[in-house]
Amino acid sequence: MTQSQGNDDLYSKCSYLFNCGNIQDVGFPFWGGNRPNSCGHPALQLACEDDAASITISNVKYKVLDIDHNSEVLNIAREDFSTGICSPDFTNTTFDPALFSMVNGYSNFTIIYGCPGVPSARNSFSCTISGRGTIYGYGAPGALGPGSCSESVVIPISRNLLSQLAYGMVSLEVTGKQGFEVRLEVDSATCKRCAHSKGVCGYYISKNTTACYCADGSSASAICSPSAADGPQGQPPQGQPPQGQPPEGQPPQGQPPQGQPPQGQPPKGQPPQGQPGSKEKNPPV
Repeated sequence: MTQSQGNDDLYSKCSYLFNCGNIQDVGFPFWGGNRPNSCGHPALQLACEDDAASITISNVKYKVLDIDHNSEVLNIAREDFSTGICSPDFTNTTFDPALFSMVNGYSNFTIIYGCPGVPSARNSFSCTISGRGTIYGYGAPGALGPGSCSESVVIPISRNLLSQLAYGMVSLEVTGKQGFEVRLEVDSATCKRCAHSKGVCGYYISKNTTACYCADGSSASAICSPSAADGPQGQPPQGQPPQGQPPEGQPPQGQPPQGQPPQGQPPKGQPPQGQPGSKEKNPPV
């Protein structure tokens, strides 16, 4: 769905939340599923397959393990390492620093493949890969190149796991399965102001900035005006009468309440002001 659709439609569609398996109630800055691309940042498309949420970042597909809406932290794991380290796509884990930052407590770790012979390193391994037979490799801290080997893949792992690897407490297989955390660097303050004005957050793809879709079909770069938040243009908020009409149960302006005479007229049974009352029968002597 393109951004050319009406903003009133985007107000409705961007109110939908992404739900997939244990990943629930996901809104801005993400899009995908029943949320069109105008509802989130172009690089933050979520997909759902077999009740498992995923996201592709810099051509690498990740499983979405958790999304913390309060801290804006995304917990992800490379899908190619979900069954072990012997089926990589040989693409490094990289992130756009304008959109992501690494959470404290993680360090780069390199898995190196295609070495000539069995490496003497502590975290060495062998893999049987279709079309290549048995290859040898090892893992090492830091972001390293392949050196005398043929390929390498850099992934972030927790420093706690790094320490366990150094002492041989865990196998190299768990490095890619555990996942890691990244923090989203998005304009959440603008989105909160938009939501406070009864708008719905989205994204101007052409302007590369946050959008605020309003209930009357208009859009803004920050907040909805009070009239825009009320509903379709020219219509009052629900439960309020049209302009110029009194609330239900009250007479129109200038008319007295039911049961009272118009202004300037005496109550029923009393003579008009300035006229004598009817003569009394049997006046006093």
